[in-house]
Amino acid sequence: MREQMHLAFTRRLESLGNSAPAARHLLTVLQQAAPQTEYRTLGDPLLRRAVQQLLIQQEDAEPGRNPLTPQVSAQVIEAAARHADSGSVHGPLQGDSTAAQWLGDPTRTPWVWSPGQDHGFLGETFTRFVEHQFGAALAQPSESDLAVLRQGYRILDELLPLTSRGALSHTHLIGITPGTGVWAGKASTSQFTVAGIIFLNRKLLQNPWWVAEHLLHEALHQKLYDFRHAHSMLVRDLDDSPNAPAEARRLVSLWNIPGLDGANNRWNAHRSMAAFHVYVHLALLCSLAEQNAPRLRDTYGPLDAPSPMTPGRKAFERARYLAENLRTECWDDLGLAGRRLADWLSAVLDAMDPTPPPAGSYLHLVLDRYLKEARRVRVAPASDDLATTLAALGRSEAETFRQVLSAVGAKDHPGSPTTEPAPRPADDHDAGHPADHHAAFSDQRHHIADTLLRLAPNGYSLDSLCPPPGPSADEMVRAMVETSSRELAAREATTPTATKESP
Repeated sequence: MREQMHLAFTRRLESLGNSAPAARHLLTVLQQAAPQTEYRTLGDPLLRRAVQQLLIQQEDAEPGRNPLTPQVSAQVIEAAARHADSGSVHGPLQGDSTAAQWLGDPTRTPWVWSPGQDHGFLGETFTRFVEHQFGAALAQPSESDLAVLRQGYRILDELLPLTSRGALSHTHLIGITPGTGVWAGKASTSQFTVAGIIFLNRKLLQNPWWVAEHLLHEALHQKLYDFRHAHSMLVRDLDDSPNAPAEARRLVSLWNIPGLDGANNRWNAHRSMAAFHVYVHLALLCSLAEQNAPRLRDTYGPLDAPSPMTPGRKAFERARYLAENLRTECWDDLGLAGRRLADWLSAVLDAMDPTPPPAGSYLHLVLDRYLKEARRVRVAPASDDLATTLAALGRSEAETFRQVLSAVGAKDHPGSPTTEPAPRPADDHDAGHPADHHAAFSDQRHHIADTLLRLAPNGYSLDSLCPPPGPSADEMVRAMVETSSRELAAREATTPTATKESP
């Protein structure tokens, strides 16, 4: 896969040769370079972005305020050529620095960006580019940050040595974000337009199990980016930007919060494939972590700490949903290589998970979102306005809950309360502090979700309990969750929330 990606970038440099002498120089150097020098040079995030930027601007795009102007992009390529010509086995961004901190083996794992080091022209350009692209700079990693990163890597190397090494070999740099400002809502992130680097939130670098999952998660994205650069993953290039046309986002990831405009959980083919690719791997990693946690507890701490990893069963369920809906929603947007990759991942999933959820089931996924919203509400800043919104939603959801119980013939089920603990408006003098409404609302949601999942015969659907021609209980629950998501999103537009969970 790396060889194919290298060939793709070689062709791009060739296409730039007539207009950018630096591209010809770099091609000449790479033809004589050692494999490790070629690997680190063509994997360098800044060089790759400079090449792409020149290709874009060659077409007719205006550079705007992007710091990678045609002149600067050409200078980046020339600097990379000089660095590769020196025979260095490290990437251009690292330069001659001997103080770089590596995740593991320097020949096949990424290094960690340190703003305090002198990286010269390339480092200064990279810093300006990150600030332009993301709106804020990266943080200086501490010794404790580096220690937990390496612990997470060692977990991967112990549980999934071949898979994790393969994925991490597509990642060349790790950026630590401060977890504040524009970075506050991102636990970990990657971008196809900035390939070769992953970003991790330093506020969440506490648990090595969490680090292991997110390292693999983002490294797998890098691997897929290299695949997309070199193979027919998509029929045509798709706009990955937040402002892309709505029709490009067709698969709905039901467990994710949709946001105010409903676009956060409506994914185009690239994002859907990226999530499918990740969840098949996470299903294996998280299941192995659960099996091996007692043995590794003394070394890495408990796995049952608050939300350190996605439960293995949940990862399997999401992967199954994505496998099914890729075919119904995104298949026409996938190229030959994309379809073959999806088929192969589905075969792997079949081998690992012989008891999948029934086709078409989704109750468990929308209830995942329902509880995710409840967790966010519980820690959201308290206000009278939010308390009032929660009171109205609590009453509405309690009424829908009663209707669902009636539809499945469980109105008198021992687990169904006759009066739900619906929050009351904050102007009720007996209601207590607004924060009390958050806890009451969250508790009610957990009660509703737990009851519905207990009632579902297979844990995935209530519809088999609905006598025809009655309404679909699953659809009633989904409609309730969708309505509440819109109401909460409207409120969150004016109320800050805690750090978002990983998709």
